[in-house]
Amino acid sequence: MRSLAMKFFCCLFLFALLSGCGAGGSDPANVVVGNRAPDFSLTALDGTTVKSSSLKGRPVILNFWATWCAPCATEIPELKQVATNSDVKVIGIALDQDGMNTIKPFVQSNNINYTVLVGDEELFRQFNGVGIPYTLVLDASQRIVKIYRGPTTRESLEQDLRAMRQGI
Repeated sequence: MRSLAMKFFCCLFLFALLSGCGAGGSDPANVVVGNRAPDFSLTALDGTTVKSSSLKGRPVILNFWATWCAPCATEIPELKQVATNSDVKVIGIALDQDGMNTIKPFVQSNNINYTVLVGDEELFRQFNGVGIPYTLVLDASQRIVKIYRGPTTRESLEQDLRAMRQGI
């Protein structure tokens, strides 16, 4: 009897783990248009912690990038322009291995006017990231509206935001 109970418990645990309820976290395969973006808690350049739950209530553009990535650098002026729009929150998630030592001077020298957080490879995998730049457009409830694998433009992002406002 005890063996049967143990098998049941192991199966239940395995099911919970595989379905994302256990310690395994969210399944990257679920990072698709229409689903909620994975939760995160990351450090900003000023040392504060930013949780994804604090971003609810307005559209968010999450941009995964690194200082050494040339295509990422071409997006920065585009993202800076989008960030001047008060309706949207632009968040850059930098994936540099050296962290703050590399990211902070780069952000300052490029006058980046949006929030930059320090991410890592594990977080990038949770978001189903493969290569950078990688950008997700989220609605006010943090549902994924659009995914860009590769560089995007201000025009494309603003078009996504207009469509979201119009309910398209």
